[in-house]
Order: sequence, then structure tokens, then C-alpha cells
Amino acid sequence: KTSGGYYIYENKNYIPYGFSYDYYMSYEFCDSYSKSDRASLMLKAVLLTDEQIKKYSYLLDNLENLELPPYYYEEEGTSLSLTDEAMAYDCEQLRETSADLFEIDNDGFTAKVTRDKDNLVFFSVPYDDGWTAYVNGKEAEIENVNVGFMAVKVGTGESEIRFVYRTPGLVNGLLITGGACIVLLLY
Repeated sequence: KTSGGYYIYENKNYIPYGFSYDYYMSYEFCDSYSKSDRASLMLKAVLLTDEQIKKYSYLLDNLENLELPPYYYEEEGTSLSLTDEAMAYDCEQLRETSADLFEIDNDGFTAKVTRDKDNLVFFSVPYDDGWTAYVNGKEAEIENVNVGFMAVKVGTGESEIRFVYRTPGLVNGLLITGGACIVLLLY
């Protein structure tokens, strides 16, 4: 639709932060598809390393074992493309598991989720060593998933997830700078 001469688009497939997948896939499986198809696959399954699969495969089902219905993909030249209906379905499934609350502040963000089983909660926030995560007040391991994004494991029931960002090396850099200033003043 238009408003004042501008086109306004609505993304009906928007997925809020803090959602959980039912399936996982390996890099080997994902790499067997074209680059354009990989993004579609990540609407269905979280991409995990072999080590992560060993650690979390009990939580999720393997996408390789799922038989997708024939209408799921349509052939476009040499690749398969996710149909609009399948994309809308996958986005709706993920949207239903998104965080009940998501708030951003100056130090990071907080999410509240409710899960009926242990699972990974995915955030489309770039993974970086400066992040620290807490689940229900206890420090949690941050997993680097989906080629550079973050996920944390939560238990059954309600969980509060807190991510705090501190620039790596900032404190050491300030201490060195302060020490150098003192030495300069004494000199």
C-alpha cells in the first residue's frame, strides 16, 4: 500500500527474538545445498557443529530424518526454493516459541521465555567474545550457531535470559593507559 507517495511493506514472516527450533542440522548436510537454499533451511533447523550435535542432539530432532512434504519446495532452475506457504508456516512455528518479553538496555538485553522441555533459545544477535549470558541468574554457555549467531540452553518452565556485553580488552586497555599517564606525569 502507499502512504504519502511512499510504499509501505509489511513483513508477515517476521520472527521476534528468543525462539527455539525443533530440529538441528549439521554443516555437512547444510553445505550439500546451494547458498540460497541454506537460509531457507535455517528457518527449519538450527545449524550446529559436530561438537554441538554431540552435546545437544538429545534436545532436538535431526532435520535429515524429516521427510518434507512435496509442496514444501519448488524447483527453480538448478536449485530448490522454499514455497511461500512453507516459509510462512516455518516462520509461524518459530514465532510461537519466541520470547514472552525482550528488552534492550545499555549493557545488553533480557529475554523471558517459557519452554515445555529443555531447549536452545536462539537470538539473531552476532556472536562475539564480549558477551556473557545468564540463565535464571547463573552464567550459561553461549553457543555460536547458524554461522555466527547466539543460542543458550534453557530448562523446562520459565527462564530469564540476560546477555551482557563488555568490550574485550577494555579494562586492561584502560589500566595500561592510566599507568602510562602516571609514568608520564612522574617523568
